[in-house]
Amino acid sequence: MKLITFNHHLGSLAIKESIIQPLLESLGATEIKIEKGCASVLRKAVERLIQLQGWSGKIKIDKSKGITITSMKDNVGLCLQTGNVGRFYADILKLQTLYLNGKAEAGVLILPTKQAANIMGDNLVNFERCVEELDLYKKIITMPILVIGIDN
Repeated sequence: MKLITFNHHLGSLAIKESIIQPLLESLGATEIKIEKGCASVLRKAVERLIQLQGWSGKIKIDKSKGITITSMKDNVGLCLQTGNVGRFYADILKLQTLYLNGKAEAGVLILPTKQAANIMGDNLVNFERCVEELDLYKKIITMPILVIGIDN
C-alpha cells in the first residue's frame, strides 16, 4: 500500500522510532486491493499486522465502560478507522481522554485516503478530512498523533 503521514502536535517525535518504523514498513508492504466493500478485509489485515508487532487487542479507555480503541503499545494508543466519518470524532476523543488521563503519551490513527475511501464506499472517514479537522481542533485535541493514510 502507499502511505502518507501527518504529524499532529509532533506525533512522530513523541513515538519511539522502534514503534513507528516497523509499523510503516509493514503497512507499506501489505498488498490489499482497495475496492468497494473491502473495509472489513482491510481492517482484519491491519489488525493482524499490528498484533504480529506486539500491539495489544482492543483496550478499554475506562474500566467501567465498554468504550475501546483498536490497540496500544508502549503508551501509544492506536485507532484504525475504516468506517463512517462520524466515528473519527469518537476516535480522537478516546485518544485525547487516554492522553489526559495519563494512560497514553501519543496516538496513531490509520485510515484510508480520500481517494481510497471514495472507492471503498460512501461517507467514509478519510486522511485528508482527518488532517483538516485535527488542524481545526488543535487547541482541543492536544495529544501528539501520527496520522497514517493508506491507499493502493
